[in-house]
Amino acid sequence: MKTITHNLPKCEDCAIRKMALFGELETKYLDKARALRSCQMTFQPDEYLYREGDAPNTAMTIHDGWVILFKDLEGGKRQILRFALAGDLLSYKTGNNDIIDHSAIAVTEVTVCAFPIQGFKDTIAELPELFFAINSITEILSARCLSTMTTIANYNAETNVAYLLLSLYIRGSAHCDTLNQDKMDGILFPFTQEDIGDALGLTAIHVNRVFQKLRKQDLIECNNKNLRIADEEKLAGVAQADLGELKRLLVAI
Repeated sequence: MKTITHNLPKCEDCAIRKMALFGELETKYLDKARALRSCQMTFQPDEYLYREGDAPNTAMTIHDGWVILFKDLEGGKRQILRFALAGDLLSYKTGNNDIIDHSAIAVTEVTVCAFPIQGFKDTIAELPELFFAINSITEILSARCLSTMTTIANYNAETNVAYLLLSLYIRGSAHCDTLNQDKMDGILFPFTQEDIGDALGLTAIHVNRVFQKLRKQDLIECNNKNLRIADEEKLAGVAQADLGELKRLLVAI
């Protein structure tokens, strides 16, 4: 892990601010919010940001890169809880229990802005707008998790894989749009079929079969850590999802 404490980027100039926690704050509050930040940290692929059982003293906003949040299961298995990318808030908990109940690992090189948690809590008392911003993010994440769980519980493997791929593509595309990045060849997709299986409760072999079927239907192109979806509407049909509603849910922050 590499840590930078000086000459940090200004929040008001940050390209991903509107996707992150401080995007909810009016410009006049940014100086106070920025003063909370202690440093930027960069993690390499497969490096842990934190582990289950830790009690982190900093909250993190992802500035760049992809992170997997997961829980270890018996027998060396794991359950992926969600895939996080730029703008997502990590390792911040409300309440009195500071122990983290999951692990976070970098999939790509990841840069985060770090904020001492106690400073966060003290500032919330002075700046209610920050409290409302955190509540807004929590509500959106809860809605996303509920949507995903409902799909997984009620549909087959093909629908579930299609839903997850479409969801990740929508979020990755929104990030590219924010940074004015070209999506002609698709978006960065650093995840393995095993990752997809660990998120959906499927074996990598089962996921591979679904991938092959979706490829043969010309619904996805996934290779060289890139994902391209030529027709989002058609894939949304396989995913049993309303494309417009899904986009509103996934790019709300």
